Amino acid sequence: MNISMSSRTDLKKLYFNVFMTYNNTDLTLEDIGMQYGITKQRVWQIIRFCKLGNGDYYRGLAEYNKVYRSFLDETQDRKSANYRLREWLKLKNIRTIKNNKVVHG
Repeated sequence: MNISMSSRTDLKKLYFNVFMTYNNTDLTLEDIGMQYGITKQRVWQIIRFCKLGNGDYYRGLAEYNKVYRSFLDETQDRKSANYRLREWLKLKNIRTIKNNKVVHG
């Protein structure tokens, strides 16, 4: 699937399939990426936003962006906003990739 040429509906299906593959198999992020023709980092982004959106990538992305903007508005500092966003993700039991190491959650 050529992601750049896909419709939002096609992408929504792809993101859901990536998320379900992650939840229902023991495949690594790299293996999932190879299966769907995307990078390991992109797989993790999809999983993180799907977790935030209860399986809906776009709802999770919107929530993530809204929270990040609110932290940025409050702090006026990207480093502080990024730190607060990571802490917020931890509270949601969503782990981040740090130093190129994947922490499954």
